[in-house]
Amino acid sequence: MHLESFIQEEAQRLGFAVAGFASVGPIQTFDRFQEWLARGYAGDMAYLARNEVLRSHPSLLAPYVKSVIVAAARYPSASRSDPWSNYTLGKDYHDILCGKLKELAESIRGQVSVPLLSRVCVDTAPLLEREWACRAGLGWIGRQGSLVHPEFGCCLFLGELLVNLELEASPPISDRCGACRLCVEACPTGAIQSDGFVDARRCVSYLTIEHKGEIPVALRPLLGVSLFGCDRCTKVCPRNRTDAEGIMSQFAASDPPLPSPEACLAMTEADFDLRFTGTAVHRLGLKRLQRNAAMVMENQKLE
Repeated sequence: MHLESFIQEEAQRLGFAVAGFASVGPIQTFDRFQEWLARGYAGDMAYLARNEVLRSHPSLLAPYVKSVIVAAARYPSASRSDPWSNYTLGKDYHDILCGKLKELAESIRGQVSVPLLSRVCVDTAPLLEREWACRAGLGWIGRQGSLVHPEFGCCLFLGELLVNLELEASPPISDRCGACRLCVEACPTGAIQSDGFVDARRCVSYLTIEHKGEIPVALRPLLGVSLFGCDRCTKVCPRNRTDAEGIMSQFAASDPPLPSPEACLAMTEADFDLRFTGTAVHRLGLKRLQRNAAMVMENQKLE
């Protein structure tokens, strides 16, 4: 069996929906990333600018890298009217994907004759992962800025393994969005720009998760009941699969159910830690969660 086939089968065994390979080279969308920053579209995510240069070439993260393995894991894409994004249903994807990719590296180590050097990256690493996902044949970038896979849609977590192996690059997939604008029309705040940029300062996910200050008054009514994140531009993608087959088990369900806005406002720090440790919500912190909950309750009065 070719090493590439082994890696893809092993990735699927670990619960990933799909994996692919890209040969290392300079980032092709670095100028576009710099323009996005220059427009101020990153909002107060200052860490993106601090690590800007590191994103220009993966060798700045791992000098030995020859190939990038990109793996994608499904999370639920079913359409829901819910204060919580679908990806909060399970465990923190950072922890889960890091663990799975480390397992993948160990499996690869047993298949190669040279000492394997590798680095695991999830979205906290300074890597333009959506470009690498495209170069690894996992799909194309949709109008909403997310990777779109032709079979699995856009409700995917991405993880990368930088390795010192020369792997055969996967064939790219051309953009298949066509004239579809469902994601653009679904955005309540107009965050998706006509030139393909996404202005994070108007994005519901950014405002409820990354934004540290008060949410702008003019935008609050547009956020509706969103407590954490937003699925509006992803759940409408016609490429999504709505069945549960192939969803990584750690992302499939939430037990106990996620709390209501009222319950969030009543939480103590101890309550928050008990309920959300090990989930993507925990890094938000209780203060911002309660900021969001107060906004949601005000919006509900307007309905």
